[in-house]
Amino acid sequence: MVRSIKLAGFAILLLKPLSSPAENLKPPPSASSERGTTTASLKGGPLRWKNEWTMSPQILRGQPIVRFTEKGSGRYSPFDREVRWNIETIWSAGELFRPLSTERTVTDMAGRPLVKERKSFNFDIGSVDIEREDMGSGSKTRRSLKIPSDTLAADGIAGALRSLPFERSRPVDLHLLSNEPRLYEISFEVRGRERVRVPAGEFECYKVELVPGLGVLNLFRFAIPKAYFWFTVDPPHYWVRYEGLENGRGTPQVVMELTTLERSN
Repeated sequence: MVRSIKLAGFAILLLKPLSSPAENLKPPPSASSERGTTTASLKGGPLRWKNEWTMSPQILRGQPIVRFTEKGSGRYSPFDREVRWNIETIWSAGELFRPLSTERTVTDMAGRPLVKERKSFNFDIGSVDIEREDMGSGSKTRRSLKIPSDTLAADGIAGALRSLPFERSRPVDLHLLSNEPRLYEISFEVRGRERVRVPAGEFECYKVELVPGLGVLNLFRFAIPKAYFWFTVDPPHYWVRYEGLENGRGTPQVVMELTTLERSN
């Protein structure tokens, strides 16, 4: 689910960075550890990749966190071959739900490393440090970006969005750090309820649209493919489906679906 939880950037790579008042999310409504699997297929086409994921509340250095893990394999943008990946993401789960760190390793199918990346968030000073090593080119980069207090990470986002105020009529405005990486202003708007069938079962769901922030690019917002998430109406509002761009500009439109789900205390 972290890839589904992460959902990798969606249409956000097409949006214009902007600024707006902060609106922070609370920790998602679940006290249980979860594990499951997700698949992604081309819209109306074949399977592209699949993963195994976990989501578990823990204590780290005396503070509540939620730890996401993911192991996946298949064809995934921007790679031109089948790859495997491992991701570990930690979010703070105190009064607010915020990303703390993400570590990602991508290998080829034989296990040879291709990319390693780490993001470290520091909301006390409003910045994120990003380290990336590309084994193919031999390059190593490190950079820092300024981030507002309402910034979400792409990794773990579908877990974070469980705490959206689904019954509220107005949009929720937030910032999101994409995997480029760049910071974007976006909003999430509930588009009603639908009955959705996925391999994990049939669920009554809230349909949520990812909407670009307004700005210069709103002149051609019609050209941006729509991106939607579905979350169960029943708490803890599991993510079950996503439709939209796989990883931003120039990547295919995909359908990601929850295939299995297990909970444990």
